Amino acid sequence: MLELADIKKLHGKAYDFGQTTRERAADDMVFYYVTQWDDGLLEDSQLEYRGEFDLVKRAGRQIITDLALNPVQADFEPNGDTTEEATEFLDGKYRNDDSNNLSQESYTVAKNEAVVCGVGGWELYTDYVSIRGENKDQKIKRRPLLEMNSKGLWDPQATRIDKSDANYFSWLHRYTEDGYLDLVEELTGDRPDKVVQASFASPEISYSFPWAGGEGAKIYVVDFYHREKVKDVLVYMEDPFQRTMTILESQMEKVADELIDSGFSIVGEKKIKRWQVTKYIVSGEKILSHEIIVGEHIPIIPTYGERAYIEGEEHYEGVVRLAKDPQRLRNFQLSYLADIMSKGPRGMPVFLPEQISGYEDMYATSGIDNKYAYLLQNKTDMNGTDLPVGPVGRMEEHKVPDALIMSIEVARQAIEDVANPGMPQDVTDLSQMSGTAARAWQKRMDMQSMVYQENFKFAKRRDAEIYASMASEIYDSPRTERITLPDGTKKDVEVMGSVIDETTGELVILNDIRNATFDVFSKIGPNYTTQKEETIDKLNVMMSKILPQDPMMKILQLKQMVLMDGVDFDDVRDYARMQLVLLGIKKPDTPEETKALQDAQANKEPDDANMVMAKAEELKGKADIMEEQRQGIAMQLNDANEKSKQQIDVFRATTDRLKVQVEAKKAEAEIGKKQVEMVGQQLDNETKVAESDQADLENMTTDQLFAMLAA
Repeated sequence: MLELADIKKLHGKAYDFGQTTRERAADDMVFYYVTQWDDGLLEDSQLEYRGEFDLVKRAGRQIITDLALNPVQADFEPNGDTTEEATEFLDGKYRNDDSNNLSQESYTVAKNEAVVCGVGGWELYTDYVSIRGENKDQKIKRRPLLEMNSKGLWDPQATRIDKSDANYFSWLHRYTEDGYLDLVEELTGDRPDKVVQASFASPEISYSFPWAGGEGAKIYVVDFYHREKVKDVLVYMEDPFQRTMTILESQMEKVADELIDSGFSIVGEKKIKRWQVTKYIVSGEKILSHEIIVGEHIPIIPTYGERAYIEGEEHYEGVVRLAKDPQRLRNFQLSYLADIMSKGPRGMPVFLPEQISGYEDMYATSGIDNKYAYLLQNKTDMNGTDLPVGPVGRMEEHKVPDALIMSIEVARQAIEDVANPGMPQDVTDLSQMSGTAARAWQKRMDMQSMVYQENFKFAKRRDAEIYASMASEIYDSPRTERITLPDGTKKDVEVMGSVIDETTGELVILNDIRNATFDVFSKIGPNYTTQKEETIDKLNVMMSKILPQDPMMKILQLKQMVLMDGVDFDDVRDYARMQLVLLGIKKPDTPEETKALQDAQANKEPDDANMVMAKAEELKGKADIMEEQRQGIAMQLNDANEKSKQQIDVFRATTDRLKVQVEAKKAEAEIGKKQVEMVGQQLDNETKVAESDQADLENMTTDQLFAMLAA
């Protein structure tokens, strides 16, 4: 257990860490919600009119709207030997507690502050279900933490965005003097006569925080959460029905009698180290109370805007931080313009006294207050000298500086550059856009809020982790709990009830999450109402594309009825849901739906003899028709086969004929070749004979030649 000095020392370290960032965040909150002129930069201004021409708040509202339209959903996944049944119970219970008014208020406050100054948060805690009777059952609740930026102080060693690595957290509560005395009496049983003057300081720090002051002063009390590792023993127990239970030895004292009465006995134990969180309520004078709380996590969940660590210091900011300077400039410019309009001289004509002598009352008023149809002036003076007709001059109006006119638009653009969601001013009606263009503009608008949505995912994931840790300790005895299904319907389930498994014959504990472990996931998406509207639109499109006699038409119509809302529409919706169950389209979710389905199956009347004969005749007729169709198809196949065979024979005959023709052409070519070769050979022989005769003639003598001729 910590002492008062230890808590003051830790609180002082947390107070010193990030003090500058907290102060700047507090300025942002005042600028956004209270006044845009509470600033030393403009306190010496000579302006008599100080207006606020706010563009920052419009950007903040747009981001907050985007966060509302795209909520973050946390889901549990079973880890290890954790059953799907236990996971579905925890999912349903989380959804149920997540949707109550206090939870929704906590989320709204946290998101608003994160958008404005960069940080917000809420707290999880347990409370009794009922303060009446002997009921000791507890439930998990949430409450908002207002001004998280200035009243919440984290362990400086914690650097994770969800602060899951923090070992302590200090939260400041403000009380009046009477309120503080009431608190002390409630926690200690004794009411002091007066507030003891004390400051929350320690030698390690140089500041002195005022925890108590004079008459009617604000008195601050700290809720200090401290997490530490402790040694403990995990006790394994079993009853005569072989139901097993694990419980921490440190918790045995509270439930020992109940366990003994139920027949449980110890069958084993294991030494462990676990996290333990202690909550202290501390004034500057003393520790008013302390208790070990449920769960193993500090039950505080922060959510951030833009966040970064710079040189070891945590810095965060919202939409206001960068938009403040151009917004101040815009306020100053337009206020100065208003001063010029209200106090500057107006243009008016200048006349000589002799010109309007006797008619001064006509010129005493101007504008719509002047009721005269026309004005008169003198043509000559008393001496008969002609006077000028009309004014002799004109007093000029106060001119607006050109630099002021130019800078007004520059200031507006500077604000929109850092704070505007991204929608151009000339785009006023998304309904005139195409679907693709509208989605593109919506995506551009979502870009401004994306960093807040992503950081809120971390917060919701942390919230679910802490919730699961707390739930595993408080849902430890048989009871009936209401859960919320994904479609928004409610359902009562048994927790820690015992049933016999019909398959194994073993005793099973229903929805036992005492030793279950889970992985937690979070995702950004449209809320259930938006998803439901989109589904109804899709069902309308599907129904327009199918025939009315199609059995699917009835199913789609029933599904549409289940999703529709309306005044006094519950009975129709319940009927449609039951019809889907009876048709086998939807699994039963409630005992009533399960019983109705079983009764419908059990009471289904068998067909009478005439119906059976009619069905038999119908089937026989269908069989005859199928046989005729089969024979017709067979005849068509045979005919096709014969035609194919004939085509093959024709092709084969054609091929053979072409082959004979090719062989004949080949033979003709061979004959022609041989004839050419024979002619060539004959010519060659004749040439050789002629050459031989020529040689013989050349070698003959004259006597031989004459002898040959004579012969």
